[in-house]
Amino acid sequence: MPPRISLITPSYQQANYLEECLRSVHEQGYADLEHIVVDGGSSDGSAALLERWSPKLAWWCSEADGGQSAAINKGLARATGQVFGWLNSDDALLPGSLQRIADAFEQDPTLLVYGGQRVVQATDGSRHSPPLDDAADRDGLFIRPQVNQQSTFFRLDAVRALGGVDERLRYVMDLEFWWQLLFAYGCDHLRFEPIPLALFRLHTDSKTSREQQSFVDETAAILHGMCTRSGLHALAAVLASAHDLPTELRGVPVTSAHADLVRRITEHFLLRWHHLVFNERVFQAMRRFMAECPPDASSLDAEQEQWLATLRKELNVPGWWAFRLRRKWQHLVS
Repeated sequence: MPPRISLITPSYQQANYLEECLRSVHEQGYADLEHIVVDGGSSDGSAALLERWSPKLAWWCSEADGGQSAAINKGLARATGQVFGWLNSDDALLPGSLQRIADAFEQDPTLLVYGGQRVVQATDGSRHSPPLDDAADRDGLFIRPQVNQQSTFFRLDAVRALGGVDERLRYVMDLEFWWQLLFAYGCDHLRFEPIPLALFRLHTDSKTSREQQSFVDETAAILHGMCTRSGLHALAAVLASAHDLPTELRGVPVTSAHADLVRRITEHFLLRWHHLVFNERVFQAMRRFMAECPPDASSLDAEQEQWLATLRKELNVPGWWAFRLRRKWQHLVS
């Protein structure tokens, strides 16, 4: 029997995109769809638009809330389906996606996650599709997950068991939830196919475009908790010295048994975001990283090795002022 799909759309001040989002969902004609829209009390006409669409919606509201993560959990509390996903109001589903998602879960009663491609539309109108996760690459699922949130759907009872998303996170609640899921359930029963399912729209008002540093800081906070829980205190100190860490996160339930995996996840993060140095805080943090808990070269892939080589060149000076003088000289002669 085809599953009921509970789709939650959190929204705030997105009237310019909301109707296109709603149309992309309901023009698909999937019979057992439960679409819940949680608007945070927008003042841009969103409420009137939702009122017009209300006959097609399972439930909607327009009232002040605690932000995107709180809105997702508010919708989750009302969801009754077997399959769960969320679609932000400035994104859209692509034709036929709900049927493909339903078919995947109907065909495999043990399926935990089904994901397809998301199409990213840039501000200039160009489109591309990021890589897919690979269900066979267990290390990659943890260390370099794609988290194509708009085109990834979950077994709803697993989502409930994990408590939904962390409401203290504003930017990387999907990544944190991904790690929660993998550490709780493992990497079995995941399926990813190169089928376009959703459109992710980059625009000048989107959080992704405006607030990248906040995404990085929240990720660092999640990893800080994971390092602390698994006994990697030196790595936790590096993260704290390089980032402003949000506090009181619920935490991913790792233990010392996960220390090697958490170490490799954290090394990937540090090398990815800080192999190039832009300020004294990061300079000192990465010197500490290389002195107290240097990455295990034997566990790095080619890209990580390249990042590490770049970082070593960046740090190959007596101190911060020497780094600045070298950087200025490089600008003068370039």
